[in-house]
Amino acid sequence: MSPDRQHSLEFGDFTEAGYRQLLRLAKSSYRAVDFPSAGASGTILWRHDCDVSMHRAAKVAEIEAEEGVKATYFLLPRCLYYNLMSADVAECVRRIKSLGHDIALHFDPTYYGEMLRGQALLNAITRERDLIADEFGSPPVAISFHLFGILDQSELEDDIVAGMINAYGRSLKASYGYVSDSNGVWRYRRLKTVLEEATEERLQVLTHPEWWTPEIMPPRARLQRAIDGYASAMGRWYDEITARHDRPNIR
Repeated sequence: MSPDRQHSLEFGDFTEAGYRQLLRLAKSSYRAVDFPSAGASGTILWRHDCDVSMHRAAKVAEIEAEEGVKATYFLLPRCLYYNLMSADVAECVRRIKSLGHDIALHFDPTYYGEMLRGQALLNAITRERDLIADEFGSPPVAISFHLFGILDQSELEDDIVAGMINAYGRSLKASYGYVSDSNGVWRYRRLKTVLEEATEERLQVLTHPEWWTPEIMPPRARLQRAIDGYASAMGRWYDEITARHDRPNIR
C-alpha cells in the first residue's frame, strides 16, 4: 500500500470525535502529566505545537478538559498564521489556561534568518519567553523548536533551555516514546495503535490543533479551513468597525 493511500485511510482519526476517543484510550493505560512532573512510569505528555490556529487550540483544550486530560500548549510568537498579541487570539490563550492547561514556547529559528548559535540563540529564546510571560502572566513551562530538523541539534539537547524544560532534551527523548501528527498524518506510528498496545512505559504525544476538525478532511483542506476562517473573521471585523463608526465601506 502506498504511503498516501495508507494515510488516507487514517483521516478519520483526525476529527473532534476521534480526538476524544484517543484521549479516553490514553486514560485507560496512562496518566497525563505536565512537563514539570514528567518522569514516572505510566505517564503521558500531551503536547500541542500551535502552528496555525489558536481557535482550534481552544476547542481542543475544551475537549481535553471535559475528559480530564491536562495538556501543554506551545505558543508560536513568530507565527505567520496568527498574531499572538491580537485580542481574539490572546483570549484563546487565556481560555486554554483557565481550563487548567499549561502554556509553553514554540520557538521558530527561521525568523532570524541566519542560523543562530550559542549566546545569540539563547538571547532570542529568552526574549520570546519573556514576551509570553509578560502577556499571559506566567512563564512558559517548556520549549519546543519549530522545524527542529534544520537546527544544529547538538546545541539543543540540554534538558533545560533558558529556564524551560526542553521537549527535545536528551532525558525526555531517552525515556519517552514519541508519536507525532506533523503534516496532518501519523508520521511514524498511528497513535490509536500505540495507545491500544500500550507497550511504551512513557509516551510523549505531539499534536497540532489545526489538524483536528469537526468533520473528516484531508490535511490540506484542514489547513485551508483555518486560513479561510481567519480571513472571514477579518472581513467581518472590518465590516463591523466601519459600520460602528459610520465610515465608508465600498464593495
